[in-house]
Amino acid sequence: KLQGKSVPAGDKISVYAAQEEVRQFKEKEGENSHWTNSMFGGMPTYYITFSRSKDLVDYSRKLFTANMPGEAGYIFLGMLFFYLLMLLLGISPWLSIIGSVSFAFATNNIVLLDAGHITKFATIMSGPLVIAGVILAYRSKLFLAFIVFSLGMAINLKCDHPQMTYYLGLILLPFVIIAFIDFLKKKKLKEFVLASAVLLAGLAVGAGCSTSKLLPIMEYSKDTMRGKPILQNNSSTYSSSTVEGLSWDYAMNWSNGIEDLLQSFISHSVGGSSAENLSTDSNFGRELRKRGANVRGGIQAPMYWGSLPFTSGPIYFGAIIFLLFFIGLFYIDGRLKWWILIGFALTFLLSMGKNFELLSRFFFDYVPMYNKFRTPNSILSVTTIIVPILAILALEKILNKREIDLKKVIYPGVGLAVFCVLVGLIGPGFSDMTSAYDARYAQMGLDPSILQSDRAEMMKSSSFRSAILMFLSMALIWFYGKGKINRILVLTGVALLCIGDLFSVNLKYLKPSDYVSQRNLERNYELRPVDQQILRDNDPNYRVLDLTIPTFESSLSSYYHKTIGGYHAAKLQRFQDMIDYHITKNNIDVLNMLNTKYVISNGNNNVPDVQRNTAALGNAWFVNNIRMVNSADEEIEALNNFDPLGEAIVHQEFSDVVANLDIQKNGSIELVSYKPNELIYSSNANTDQLAVFSEIWYGPNKGWKAYIDDQPAEHIRANYILRAMKVPAGKHTIRFEFSPDSVKLGQLISLLCSMIIFIAFGFYVYKNMKKKD
Repeated sequence: KLQGKSVPAGDKISVYAAQEEVRQFKEKEGENSHWTNSMFGGMPTYYITFSRSKDLVDYSRKLFTANMPGEAGYIFLGMLFFYLLMLLLGISPWLSIIGSVSFAFATNNIVLLDAGHITKFATIMSGPLVIAGVILAYRSKLFLAFIVFSLGMAINLKCDHPQMTYYLGLILLPFVIIAFIDFLKKKKLKEFVLASAVLLAGLAVGAGCSTSKLLPIMEYSKDTMRGKPILQNNSSTYSSSTVEGLSWDYAMNWSNGIEDLLQSFISHSVGGSSAENLSTDSNFGRELRKRGANVRGGIQAPMYWGSLPFTSGPIYFGAIIFLLFFIGLFYIDGRLKWWILIGFALTFLLSMGKNFELLSRFFFDYVPMYNKFRTPNSILSVTTIIVPILAILALEKILNKREIDLKKVIYPGVGLAVFCVLVGLIGPGFSDMTSAYDARYAQMGLDPSILQSDRAEMMKSSSFRSAILMFLSMALIWFYGKGKINRILVLTGVALLCIGDLFSVNLKYLKPSDYVSQRNLERNYELRPVDQQILRDNDPNYRVLDLTIPTFESSLSSYYHKTIGGYHAAKLQRFQDMIDYHITKNNIDVLNMLNTKYVISNGNNNVPDVQRNTAALGNAWFVNNIRMVNSADEEIEALNNFDPLGEAIVHQEFSDVVANLDIQKNGSIELVSYKPNELIYSSNANTDQLAVFSEIWYGPNKGWKAYIDDQPAEHIRANYILRAMKVPAGKHTIRFEFSPDSVKLGQLISLLCSMIIFIAFGFYVYKNMKKKD
């Protein structure tokens, strides 16, 4: 947020809608809920929004962000940490500033903000401090390394994007291997083991500072689409239900092609984005004007034509930063260069995913946890950290040595600039530059070749632009080497060219006018007549199926309703199975047992219309029959042919609970109090009953605790996805409370580990002050 404003990014809008129930609950009750019923019938909030008691690291983040809110604070944090990393590497302060600005404002980072990927952005910004800790350790600055690395890991993990943390660890692994070889050659293996032990200790303490969230997430992840498979016999369908982690096709959906990699130094070689702003004088703009279209408000068109399904913008490091990085590959010596080269090559190849299956398949099948993550192209977000490191190291060496090495500086630099020229001249001839979106324009009567010609022109102009920037930079370096200009002029020229390059590209994707007030942001959630009609219902916990939006790819309906739809990449596996096997096949019995009371669909003239489902079973009911099954496959298949009002499908693992239960359905049960994390029911029956609740099963022993008349009671799973409970005869109060022990334990561990870091820091400061005395 800036001045109370934020970017109305699609992902941010979706997440904000998903958070609304627990946010309103917090404002009304002053209480945090770790469960929401607003999406997929109900799920933990660990990946949606997570409120926890603050520890010392949380308070230190305010210092590192200069107490600035939102992305402004994280940009400052990123520049500060990169600046400190540069100083550690012996870079002069002014060059360190150039590097820190270039890192923080790399186009990929700005595109992340525009798309609403704030946690990913924040995790990347904290990466340089983690790297600094690793470098300190293998320079034998062990005590300081422990403080820096543990603090860096704590902040990084608290930014809540484990995929980026994992990728950061992945590119640091080659550094450790190179350090091992170096220490081995010098016969200092003991020092290597000690340094590695310090890093492991720092990792443990840093991770410990995040256990208030990590413990619940680790517990939850086992039950999500990224965990072990539940169904075993569905070999005909290769999905997340039948493989551990994500399925290959799902995980590899966002895979770069070779052409996409050009955008790392030629910003629009592949069109930029799927909603690129175009000039009204472009071929597409002129065509629209011919057809009488109003183009005063600007033109957006799907100019991106690469291998991704779509994209919000390029992963562009900057033409000059990439030029200096490329020179550094020839000019810099030492293990730092080799680490960055290996990290660069590894991330580029892994970003190609299914388009470089030889490597990606190996990582997916054999590298621990790699198959838990999707969108392989996003690994280039961590490449954004290491490319400017080598670039600034190269520029520092050039400026310090003064004599210009033709073979290691001029030839590589000019060669890359010439390559950019060649891409502009002959690149358009190597592809037809078609996009999946072109067919839609063809159906509208527009000739797709018009878009293709604009794409070709964009590649040409973007390539020439990068070449010009590179030639200008090389000219500054050349004249400096010849003694024609001084160091200050070179620094000023390179800084202006580098920052001007990045900002001019970044403004295509995010500019000050894109920030809107909270009131304008909330216009995305304006009440529709159908929403108003549904909200008149006094039932506290019914569910809605909204077919007017991509039901399982949007969370907009969750802003007002408890839905069986929504969007999240880590939803419960059991609910994903219900989607695949029953909901998308319109199994009305399943919809009824989920208490789907309202269905929103497009009526006449595509105006949203709502229908009440009078067969929805309500919040809870007694059944008169139990059908036992022996496997999860039988459990889910049984839902194709059963009466949800009278029968419960129960897995044999719960046979002890329902054994000898002689059901004679009678009496009543109803929900009398609702909170997202607490449900209270009143029951009255003449005999013992089995109650089925239209609430999502998450367990056992993972947070939902059941009580009958305030005495602990056992609850079981029924119908593959719901909760059930044996209820004794008579009048009783049944209460479900979501109170995860993992959260409470994690908060205690987090506080203790944060204290360790700051006690160590205090001791380090005291020790150094004593030395000065």
